[in-house]
Amino acid sequence: MGKLLNGINGPFSGKVGTAVGDMWKGLPVIRAKPRRRTSGFSPPGITAAGEILAHERIPETLIPLLNQTFRPEAAHLTGYNKAFSYNVKNAITGVHPELAIDYPVVLLGKGDLPNTVSPSATSSVADSLDFNWTDNSGKGRALATDQAFAAAYNEELKQWEYSLNLATRSAGSCTMNIKWISGNPLQTYLGFISADGKEITDTVYTGLVSLPVV
Repeated sequence: MGKLLNGINGPFSGKVGTAVGDMWKGLPVIRAKPRRRTSGFSPPGITAAGEILAHERIPETLIPLLNQTFRPEAAHLTGYNKAFSYNVKNAITGVHPELAIDYPVVLLGKGDLPNTVSPSATSSVADSLDFNWTDNSGKGRALATDQAFAAAYNEELKQWEYSLNLATRSAGSCTMNIKWISGNPLQTYLGFISADGKEITDTVYTGLVSLPVV
């Protein structure tokens, strides 16, 4: 039951009929009482389902990385929120309830810094990933001192790992240590951050790589 405050013309709190009174940023507001869903997912509902799916695949463990690698694009959002919004809009495929992540489309970093040429990922040891690329230092704003970062995701375990400052752009290769057991297939990504941390590349999807079985 709603409660009138300060007389009939004043603000109220609680429910009165189909209206709900509340305070928002110190101001009294009135909103409609939410209606119970009686049908299937509407387009906004599909978006919500996509967000739930993305939350499962883009967990809080990536917040420190994404706050840095999406910072140039974030404006008034956190880097993590910007990354989450981008990937929900662009990397969710299918029709509800058959929704999935399009891993080659996922971005774990976004910016105008040029990425490297022909990056790839392989694994010859059960607990590490090897990334290789053609050094393109000096092309545009690409510098030899740009620092590589990499990430890997195992869909079965729903676990991410990432590493920063793995090597400079000029090195042409780096190795990322992995904690998961051998034989796990990993979705892999590579990107670069300028030495001062102000510029980021779009990450590149470097393929599905299976760790060797011991």
